[in-house]
Amino acid sequence: MSGTDYRPARLDDAGEIHELLLRLAPEIPLLVDTLEREEALYALVRNCIRSGESWVACDRDGHIVGVVLVEPNQLGRHYAEHEVLDLRHTAVTSEHRESGVPAALLGRVTGRLQPVAARVGAQNRTGLAALLRDLGFRQTGAAGGEQVWRWDPGAPP
Repeated sequence: MSGTDYRPARLDDAGEIHELLLRLAPEIPLLVDTLEREEALYALVRNCIRSGESWVACDRDGHIVGVVLVEPNQLGRHYAEHEVLDLRHTAVTSEHRESGVPAALLGRVTGRLQPVAARVGAQNRTGLAALLRDLGFRQTGAAGGEQVWRWDPGAPP
């Protein structure tokens, strides 16, 4: 969609990103049925923003219409070796999904040329699994009703 701006997420975006995730929770899906779960989601949003790896898409008025929340994977990491980025959540308003916003946001993440891991729940209704496949992610497994995906720089599509 023309007029969409992309930029790294900032801490002052946390509230608006949280609201977007809550609005899209049934489609992603996110379990936010208690105050504790809502607060945990807000804490995750802030942690992902602090990592410097998350991106937002803004409309012409500067409102956030999409986000990719990413953080470095902490397991198996030793002094910045074997760094993998974990795609925690992707959320784009329905009116911006067909205009390339999700792919553009994910392109910002893969543009770092570091491996990216993602999990997509069986109940996800955003089309994320198909988009990951189209962007060169490969399905590496399934666990607990989730599809596990991975993108590696330089890997054949």
